[in-house]
Amino acid sequence: MENFCAILWLNTSILTGEKMVEKVTISLLSRDEYLRNPIEIGLDDDWTKKSRSFDRRVKFQGVYMLHVPTPFRIVYVGKTRGPSMDFHTRLYRHATEAASSNSKVYRALKKVKNETRGPLLVSLIRTEQIRSLFEGKQLEDRAMIDIYEQTLIHLLKPEIQE
Repeated sequence: MENFCAILWLNTSILTGEKMVEKVTISLLSRDEYLRNPIEIGLDDDWTKKSRSFDRRVKFQGVYMLHVPTPFRIVYVGKTRGPSMDFHTRLYRHATEAASSNSKVYRALKKVKNETRGPLLVSLIRTEQIRSLFEGKQLEDRAMIDIYEQTLIHLLKPEIQE
């Protein structure tokens, strides 16, 4: 998936009654770019230990990919939701049984961790970076995050999606 570009045509006539079509061009990062500088996360008690050393990137919003390095597998692609949700909070809700209510994502991460015995990694794409990948019609951050997440899901085909 090198140098991929998606073009989205927005037809606003349904909402406004006017005949208006606007173009949005989305550039996608290469796999190496969006997987650069991952953060190792743990599950349950290991989350508590590892989260103490997280850097400031987890205090932002955007799209994230949960993956394992060996053998390389993308397990899940997700996004932060709402103005008060940051990566740290979102990942906490995936990585601990209590906060996840034993969700499908938590169970899959636990299974992958047991199978690989290697680290669970997360790669983050911040909203600021996503903004720089959109050209044309100005969209709200929330819309750009939604579109970018869905595009990555369809291109990367992670093992699980809710």
